[in-house]
Amino acid sequence: MANVTDPLITAVQGTDPQNLMEYITRQKIYDSRFWKEECFGLTAVDVLERAAKTLKCIGGTFGPNQKPTKFLCFSLKLLQLQPDHELVLEFIQQDHFKYVKALGAFHLRLTGRPADIYEGLEPLYSDYSKLKFRGVSEWKLLYMDEFVDELMTQPFACGIALPRLPFRETLQEAGYLEEGPRPTALKEVIEEAGGLEDYLKHKARVEKSAGAIAMWEKRNKKKEKKTDSNTQKDSNTQKDSNTQKESNTQKGSIWDSIPSGDTVDQELEEWEEQVELRHLPTDNPGYEDGTKKRKSRDMKEEEPKKPKYGNLFKKEKQKGDTLVDNERPQSQGEAYWNEQRAKLGLKPLRK
Repeated sequence: MANVTDPLITAVQGTDPQNLMEYITRQKIYDSRFWKEECFGLTAVDVLERAAKTLKCIGGTFGPNQKPTKFLCFSLKLLQLQPDHELVLEFIQQDHFKYVKALGAFHLRLTGRPADIYEGLEPLYSDYSKLKFRGVSEWKLLYMDEFVDELMTQPFACGIALPRLPFRETLQEAGYLEEGPRPTALKEVIEEAGGLEDYLKHKARVEKSAGAIAMWEKRNKKKEKKTDSNTQKDSNTQKDSNTQKESNTQKGSIWDSIPSGDTVDQELEEWEEQVELRHLPTDNPGYEDGTKKRKSRDMKEEEPKKPKYGNLFKKEKQKGDTLVDNERPQSQGEAYWNEQRAKLGLKPLRK
């Protein structure tokens, strides 16, 4: 019964919360020794105590056999128990145990609502505590803000597929979050300085901060590019308008290209004469002169059509032939056939 979820909890994403982890990883966690010894019969408070004592790194699975880490085992245990949102926020807001904070952030990203995720995890961008990350075949050093950024922007974290998270702008338009940028530690300082530009000027010119100087140069370059693009667009529009005016003056007005009434009448008369010549009788000499093509077509139609291939079984009538298919003798008795057989040297027919 240690692998069964609490029957009183609510569904997450329409299914059992344990299904947020893949089936194979869950089976590996169930078969691990740490799960059987340390994660049996725990409550949410017990998970907090055990995690504070035993957790020394974060990660998913490691080694050639893909063994699960303790961090992954505790996260699956929280999915089984489904602690209250307030208790998860206590995991995140406490500053004594950094790995417990990372465990709470990971659980909130898996099971929380989008608005709660933004409100709960965005303050951790100002946390720069170091975390040990155990990968599949190596160790790595991470910071808390990097881990939170991975949870907020990447589809996978610690080898687990994360639920889809909508953009902050869409939640602001829907009214779930307040409009404006996310809250930062510099919000009060920027407001006291009179705005972001004034704050950057002060940091770049007075304090001569390298990061502020780089940001200030980027902003100036973007402004210069925008002004250059606008001036190029204005010059292009002026050139296009001038070229159109010149082309119109060279071509003249539209009415100049239309022919006058006399020329139209002449063209119609010529066209009617050509039509009349086509329908003239064959006795007219103009028919032969003006419509040679039509005459050749008529001649082809009058000629009888010959078969493409000759008859394979009947001989065609030729000059000098004495015997033709249609002129065979009508009397074909025994005497006739006996004469024919005698010519061939055969015996007469039997009676």
